[in-house]
Amino acid sequence: MHTITKKYPGSTQVIIGLEKEIIKNLCFKLSKRGVVSPAAFNSKNQILISGDKNTVEKMIFLCKKLGAKKIINLNINTPVHCIFMKEISKKMFLALEKITFHPPIFPIINNVDVKCEFCSKKIKDALIRQLYNPVRWDETINVIVSYNIHSIIEVGPSKVLSNLNKKIGNILSISLYKNKNFLLNIGEKNE
Repeated sequence: MHTITKKYPGSTQVIIGLEKEIIKNLCFKLSKRGVVSPAAFNSKNQILISGDKNTVEKMIFLCKKLGAKKIINLNINTPVHCIFMKEISKKMFLALEKITFHPPIFPIINNVDVKCEFCSKKIKDALIRQLYNPVRWDETINVIVSYNIHSIIEVGPSKVLSNLNKKIGNILSISLYKNKNFLLNIGEKNE
């Protein structure tokens, strides 16, 4: 991804307060002159966009004009989950080919097709395609809820996904970004 960033200096922004279809249509229109696309559908009205810096700036201007409530600059110059990343998909394919994937015991829900997968080949394929396609987070969480799952543990350096999950569905989401929070949450549930 570092080499892509050097070749295509990009921008990634979060648009809050505009519907998915509006963002998709704007991206389509602006992509005739540059690159901008939805990078993640986090929730109904929180969408991450990504692409080349100039086109993303035009997109931000239009989103503000259309009434976006808030726009957050993620302060990264990597054009994540957009067509620029397709160049590195072959390297990802070759890297994944070196790894033996066994069929999972539990289904893997990929965030590209929002499908439960048990097939190792399909899981690898989705991992590659997610590099240059938008993450469908809101739909993924809704599928998890539809399987009668009511709690998720987020493993990572923040609690961003846990906060998003609270907005999407009726699901308890615990972030392990600090061990203390995890222990506190577990203690609350056991009392």
